[in-house]
Amino acid sequence: MKKICLMVLGSFFFTTLCFAQNYYALVEVLIKNYAGLTFTMNTVTKVPDQETCEKVLSPINQLKDKYQFRTGCVTGPEWEKLFGDTFANKPVSTIYISYKDLNGYETRINTKVLAGPNSSTPGLPVDLSIEKTILWSSAMMEALEKGGIQNARIIYPRKE
Repeated sequence: MKKICLMVLGSFFFTTLCFAQNYYALVEVLIKNYAGLTFTMNTVTKVPDQETCEKVLSPINQLKDKYQFRTGCVTGPEWEKLFGDTFANKPVSTIYISYKDLNGYETRINTKVLAGPNSSTPGLPVDLSIEKTILWSSAMMEALEKGGIQNARIIYPRKE
């Protein structure tokens, strides 16, 4: 009887371990700067469950009077695949910043400038020059440090 109980407990533990999925708290904030540029700042935080995901997103609602934004909690194999390299701190197609937030959750942040109304693709993301991207990431690193984040690092894009 002991062996059967241990086998059932062992298989239950193994099953929950195998099927445990991460949740990702997604935040996209639309920002217009003083120079008239519009860009999106995207933040993804990996958390263990839906409840934690919702807690991570709740402070974002304080921005609703100041910025346009979208949030969401997602999970599943397609999201694991999409964010796999990013959360392994591997270079991807764009520069991003990797850090653990003040609660200890892995977080990634990037930005995209949106094409202006006179562009052939208005409102769609456009690539910044490497100089402007480095300026953004340096400014973001300073802001994170002022906010108490001491472990942030820049992950540069892979060479195509």
